Amino acid sequence: MRIEISRREVLNNLIRFKDSLLDGTSRKNTSAERIYKVLLNRKTGDMRFPQKIKSLEYHIARKKGKGEAAADWKEARIIVDRKDPEAPAHFEICDSKNQRLEPTDMEPLAWRVVRETLEVLNVRAKQVVGYEYGMLPEEAVLNDLSSIHLSIPIEQIEDLPAWMGALPREDAERRLEGQPEGTYLLREGDDLTQAIGFHFSEENHLSVHPFVLTVVEEEEKISDILLIKTAKGWTLYHDDPNLNDTILYKYESTPQSLLRQLEPIAKKPVSRET
Repeated sequence: MRIEISRREVLNNLIRFKDSLLDGTSRKNTSAERIYKVLLNRKTGDMRFPQKIKSLEYHIARKKGKGEAAADWKEARIIVDRKDPEAPAHFEICDSKNQRLEPTDMEPLAWRVVRETLEVLNVRAKQVVGYEYGMLPEEAVLNDLSSIHLSIPIEQIEDLPAWMGALPREDAERRLEGQPEGTYLLREGDDLTQAIGFHFSEENHLSVHPFVLTVVEEEEKISDILLIKTAKGWTLYHDDPNLNDTILYKYESTPQSLLRQLEPIAKKPVSRET
C-alpha cells in the first residue's frame, strides 16, 4: 500500500533508522521490548542514530555558520514493543528519562515530523504480515521503503493567516476573547487530539494529522472543530472514526478549500497581533 508523507525529513529519519539496524550500531536483541537511542533535533525533527551528545557537539562545531547548535538536539528513545507475537509491533518515542514526548518539547514543524515518522512506522508494522526467521519486526518494517512517497507540496495550513502553532486551548480562548462572532484561529491539537489522530492512523491505515479550528460562535461561545489531513486530502471530522467512508467524508485538496465549507461559521481569521 502506498504511503504518502508530507515532508522529506520523515523519509530521511526512516532511512537513518534502517541504516543503523543494517550496520549494527544499534544494539540488537530479541526481547519483547527494544529501545533504540536517538538524537532528536527540536527545530527540524531530524533523527540521528546512535551518536553520543559529545560527538554531535564536535560535529556541529565543524559546521559553523550553518545554523546548527548543540542546544537544538536532545536525547530520545524509540521503543519497539511486541509483547503479543500475533500482533503487529508498536513504535513509540520518549525522552532520555522514558517520559512521553510532548508537542511543547519542540517546535511545531519538528513535532509534525516526529509524529509522522512514528505514524509511518506503525502503519508499516500493520502491513508486514510475515518476515524471515531471525528478522526483528523493525527490520521487516524498514526493509522496503519503496511504498513511501513524498506528496506534492501544496498549500500548507501553516501558511494561512489564522495559524497559531501549538497553542493550548486556554491561550486560544484568550486570543479570541471579546472578538466578533465568526473570528477563528487554527492550531495544533492538544494531547487528546493527537491521541485521536494516532488512533485514526492505526484504524484506517492512513497517516492522519489532526488540527483544530477554534472559533467564536453566538453569545461569545468558543468552540473547537477538528480538521483532519490525510493522504486523501483535508476533511472535517464527523464523529465517525471510519475515514474511508466515502459518503460521510469528502476530501478537499487544500486546507483553504476546506475552510470555505466553514465560511458561515468561521468568517475572519484572528490577527496574530491580538
